[in-house]
Amino acid sequence: MRWMRVLAYGAAPCIVFGLSFYITVSVLLKGAEDVVCPNIKGKSVEEAKRLVEAKGLGFSITKYERRRDVPFNHVTVQKPEADILTRKGRIVLTVVSEGPPLVEVPSLAGLSLEEAGEMLRVKGLQIEKVIRTPVGKPGRVTAQTPRAGENVLEGKGVVLFAGTGRSEWYLMPDINELNVTDFSLELEDKGIKQRMTYARGERIVPGAVVKTSVPPGYLFRASEEVEIRMNLGG
Repeated sequence: MRWMRVLAYGAAPCIVFGLSFYITVSVLLKGAEDVVCPNIKGKSVEEAKRLVEAKGLGFSITKYERRRDVPFNHVTVQKPEADILTRKGRIVLTVVSEGPPLVEVPSLAGLSLEEAGEMLRVKGLQIEKVIRTPVGKPGRVTAQTPRAGENVLEGKGVVLFAGTGRSEWYLMPDINELNVTDFSLELEDKGIKQRMTYARGERIVPGAVVKTSVPPGYLFRASEEVEIRMNLGG
């Protein structure tokens, strides 16, 4: 029976420790407060963190994932789930969206607007707007923003700059410096309609421009007809 006494003496500390641990945990758990885990799916990280901390819970991001349907930096998964009764102080684990996949912007210079639009569509991008410039061939892309090679979010719009071939506005020069033949050829080269009228004046050099329908220093449209009044001499 001696061996039984030895066994009893050896087991006693273990039993005492086990009972103490059980009682301590029971008291702690009994005193802990239960709270309802808030619904933070679809919330921004900042708002989600504020909501769980207001309930006395912790907040932690376990990983990020690409999601087309959830905006960047918004919660996609939470544990524990929403409306679950849980112990106050528990950490709420989350998965956060990195937004749609990134796409490399293609080079569109020299393409027609139709070709550029199709290339962007294939890449998952779109034309945001087209800005017309007097530089470059009509209907052809001369520049773009974002630039070619940049990585942007899928679905983002690209601004295209396309040539018109002609400027829509022109500035009327000083008529005192004009030769009527040179001025007429310049207007013709720009596709501007012109109408010539004549006047006589002894003090004015023959062949010089006396007056124009648009005053010097004024802007006028390319579609506007310009009247040129030329001196025939005295």
